[in-house]
Amino acid sequence: MPKYLLIYDIPREKKGLRTKVFRILTAMKAKMIQHSIWQSSDLKLLKEVANLIKKEGGNASILEEKVVY
Repeated sequence: MPKYLLIYDIPREKKGLRTKVFRILTAMKAKMIQHSIWQSSDLKLLKEVANLIKKEGGNASILEEKVVY
């Protein structure tokens, strides 16, 4: 099963959005790699979170994880 990485940047003044995104990602059992980088195999939910972030003025990208070394 492929794994995906959600990488995002939320403006500092959007603290409520940061909290909401954190709660959604933890509820869907995504794994935090770094502060704004999360891993999950649920692409559909990651897309929903990325769309929420973008709609609220942040930036978000989803990458397919491929380890080469």
